[in-house]
Amino acid sequence: MPSYLFELATEKGTERYPFTLDDDRALGPQVTQVLEELRQRGVVLRGGRDDELAVRWGGRELDLALRPADQGMAPAAPVELRMRERVVSQAVVADRRVPRGVFASLVWGYAGAFLAWLLTGLRADIGGIVSSYARLDVMTMLLLGGLVGTAVLVGGALRRRGSVAVAALAGFLLSGGGAALVAAGAALLPGMVSLRGFVVARELGWALAGGVSAVLLSVYAGIPDARRSSESLVLGLLAGAVAGIVFALPGPSELWQALAFLVYGSGVGVASAGPELWHAAAIVEASGRPRVGRILALREWPVPRTGAVGLGTSRLAWQDGRLALHPGPSGASMNGQQVAQAIYLPAGPLALDGETYRIRVQGDR
Repeated sequence: MPSYLFELATEKGTERYPFTLDDDRALGPQVTQVLEELRQRGVVLRGGRDDELAVRWGGRELDLALRPADQGMAPAAPVELRMRERVVSQAVVADRRVPRGVFASLVWGYAGAFLAWLLTGLRADIGGIVSSYARLDVMTMLLLGGLVGTAVLVGGALRRRGSVAVAALAGFLLSGGGAALVAAGAALLPGMVSLRGFVVARELGWALAGGVSAVLLSVYAGIPDARRSSESLVLGLLAGAVAGIVFALPGPSELWQALAFLVYGSGVGVASAGPELWHAAAIVEASGRPRVGRILALREWPVPRTGAVGLGTSRLAWQDGRLALHPGPSGASMNGQQVAQAIYLPAGPLALDGETYRIRVQGDR
């Protein structure tokens, strides 16, 4: 077992004594044993009767419920024992703010839909190809769904420092292909020959296209989860249904078409990315980003309740109701200290391998 040098603040000043610690046992009982041995030697820590013990190593306070190995401890630095004024403990309040990535996804979906609306002006040049409203709907959903999916996944790749090219291709194929297939299926429904049947089929096609696109994009972006996928489906269906109603309104068709596209894009953006973000156990956001261009500058990683997320060479995982950092093979530099073993992280600022982050613990949602 490694031998540590314990520094104690006593009435006589700072005193130092060597003690061994077992890396495979919780730190609390071992510290209690150290204090008992010191008491038998007549060594007493300086402090009042209402003070509490603080145990520090490497400039940070240690968790007595964890093992030394879990906290990256090594004999190179001394273990400090001090008495301090008792702090009334308070439960950690979960951060209930909506993650910024939700608003970013809405904006990315809006941008993709706006671009699709601009490109629909080319439909006058494809009159020889599109010979019916049903085929026009299929091509519209291919363009709208594809560009919205591309924008949403590109935004997600930028936030997580992923591959933008792969995200763009996946977004167009998944969202555009899914939306077009649904629209084509709706066009085959019986009753399409009547005006009423056509309107119903179109509305159903828009709703299903929104739901399918949202689910496919959400599954691509994160670990498949029944709860998250069901929420994405419901929100996508709602966005598509509202957009379909607006698209079919009588009157200024160009205005309704633009509004329908924007409702669809914004809704699918939120439906595909929102559930993963607001159900995440914690959100890790890179700090120090420029205030100009916040959507493009946002870097954000949701930590799921199962599985792990990569952050540089390290991994973050939710374990036993707490956020744990697992350094890479060569360790990690955390808050100025070299860490080689897994360690729990509190909410708040984090300096890791030259980058600065802010951890937000969201609790149960």
